[in-house]
Amino acid sequence: MNWGKWGKKPCVLGNSELSERQVTYIMVNFVDEYPRQLDERGRIILPAKVREKMSETVYVTRSMSDKCLLLFTQEEWDKLAEKINRLPTATDRNAAAFARLFFGKASSADVDKQGRVPISKRLVEYAGLKKDVVLVGANTRLEIWDSEEWERYQTQLSDDVMMEGILKYDLNI
Repeated sequence: MNWGKWGKKPCVLGNSELSERQVTYIMVNFVDEYPRQLDERGRIILPAKVREKMSETVYVTRSMSDKCLLLFTQEEWDKLAEKINRLPTATDRNAAAFARLFFGKASSADVDKQGRVPISKRLVEYAGLKKDVVLVGANTRLEIWDSEEWERYQTQLSDDVMMEGILKYDLNI
């Protein structure tokens, strides 16, 4: 089995040989903000702390709610794809359209030895990414924001957003 460049290892019990589909991965959690730069070839260098959590192949797609991009590890993408594959796309046009747009607007990329991730030109244009970008940890994924847009977004949020979220989603923090 190929576990990627950075030695991502599965949780295996005993000495039994398991197929890749039978392996359970530890959930990846991304936190923090990482100022980065988009190079002239449309690549972002992942910070070392992030790189060690990354699979060899990552997936980048448009956010459905904000002017940013979403970056998923292979493992998280597979989980999401399984959920979407259960949608009734043969009988529900909205489900079919969602799946078509979600996967059709995404791209896969290999993380190179220097930890660089190439972002397709159409995705760079969609998110309005300039040279300075910010990787924002969003639990199971990273968000890629233009740094000016990220600052603008944060200033628009009121302090009440956190409290409203805690109350609405019954988070006992």
